[in-house]
Amino acid sequence: MTSEWANTADLKSDISQLTSPALQGRKTGTRGAKLSREYISMRFAQIGLTPWLPSTKSHDIADYAIPFTYDYQFSQRQGVNLVGVLSSSTGSDRWRIVIAHYDHLGKKAGKVHPGADDNASGVAAMLQIAAQSAAISDNTDRANLMFVATDAEEPGLFGGYALVERLNNPISIPNSEQIELAINMDMVGRPGRRYAIYLEGKGGFKNFNQIRQQITAENRLCIKANHPGTLGRELKRVDWLRASDHYPLHKAGIPWLYFGVPPHRDYHSPTDTTEKIDLKFLAAVTESAYQLLIINSLLLRNTP
Repeated sequence: MTSEWANTADLKSDISQLTSPALQGRKTGTRGAKLSREYISMRFAQIGLTPWLPSTKSHDIADYAIPFTYDYQFSQRQGVNLVGVLSSSTGSDRWRIVIAHYDHLGKKAGKVHPGADDNASGVAAMLQIAAQSAAISDNTDRANLMFVATDAEEPGLFGGYALVERLNNPISIPNSEQIELAINMDMVGRPGRRYAIYLEGKGGFKNFNQIRQQITAENRLCIKANHPGTLGRELKRVDWLRASDHYPLHKAGIPWLYFGVPPHRDYHSPTDTTEKIDLKFLAAVTESAYQLLIINSLLLRNTP
């Protein structure tokens, strides 16, 4: 397993920022969540992403925020997704999306839950993928790219549902019909004993085996098509289809693939910290996910 361009120092820096004490575990609706959005927005702007929707702010300030409301525990609450776009230089009407939720659990029982793997690792990988995509310019017919940091995943995938609601609007650009693939990255920094990343969603692609071969050809990362059936005595069985923000996409009929590792002992714990992230593994996962943004569209199609 190797990596060519994913920068482990940058991955570590992004995770460290998102797990810093000031962010207090990034719980939706808190000051820590606001600080998280400020950091991710700054990184989006550095990379050169364009806000998806028209901004109400000054033209000098990139506004990636898309607020939404959701019902939770008998009250209406607000979350905020962040969405940045890289448009194709060839005027393509095809789109591919990368999603990673930035919220976590905040403080529980007086202890901050930093959420390094869940899901600062996925956000850091998404930022690296966006930076690499922005740096590579050529004249091939590439799809437009959208990068989404979702909020309120932990209480019920609400950021994913809010995104899908917008994509299901026929006049939206993109709309659901234009999306070739959505990639969800949730907990991608700590491999288990099998030292593999798990890639759910193979049932949606008749060419899945070719896709897997192609995205592992460069770095030889071990990719398993399904999470293990038993996760250990202390961990309950997980419904992976409904486990993260790919589920709203699935319900909407949008093609998706989900990168993740099995829950580990530090899952949803104050001990899910930056120093436990396997940065070389995360770099390899990042590069494999990037390959899905440039893979030939024919491999993604299920029609003759």
